[in-house]
Order: sequence, then C-alpha cells, then structure tokens
Amino acid sequence: MATLNDLRNRLIQNTAIKEALESAEYSRSRNVFKRRMELGLSQIELADKADVTQKTISRIEGGDQGIRPSTIIKVYTALNLKEDGTPLAKEYVVHH
Repeated sequence: MATLNDLRNRLIQNTAIKEALESAEYSRSRNVFKRRMELGLSQIELADKADVTQKTISRIEGGDQGIRPSTIIKVYTALNLKEDGTPLAKEYVVHH
C-alpha cells in the first residue's frame, strides 16, 4: 500500500506539480492551516481575529497567489506567526 510520501514523491516527478509544492504560496497555505488547527480556530474565527473575510482565509489556505502582503501580515499577526511562518516565541513576565 502506498503512503502519502510515496504519492508525493510520484507527484513531484511532474515539474509543474513540483514547482507548485515548492512555491511560497503553498508554504504559506500550509503554515496558516497548520497554525489555525493548532489554535483550534475555524476559518470564520480566524477571519474575525485578523479583520478579513472567511473567503480570504480560504483563498490563503488554498494557495491563492493574489493575496496582498498587508492581508498576509494581518493573518500572520492574528496567528502569532513570524514572517517565515514559524510561531512567535512567547514572552513571560515574572512578577516579584
């Protein structure tokens, strides 16, 4: 039985598919989806937090190339993600 990695390896033999899987848009879509799932947010909840529409979140997660940088910043900020898509380190304040 083929695994997901086997399928991915077969798919990336196609240059167009390989380029799509290695694109910034695909990486961004995975970052947003993964972080949204980690935080337990629906697309609507994230959209409200980021002050964008649910359709915009769907477009980002779908790898749409036509998303404005300012919109990506809003969504990444709502998800506490750095520009590279990794979570911001939490800062803790110690009270004495």
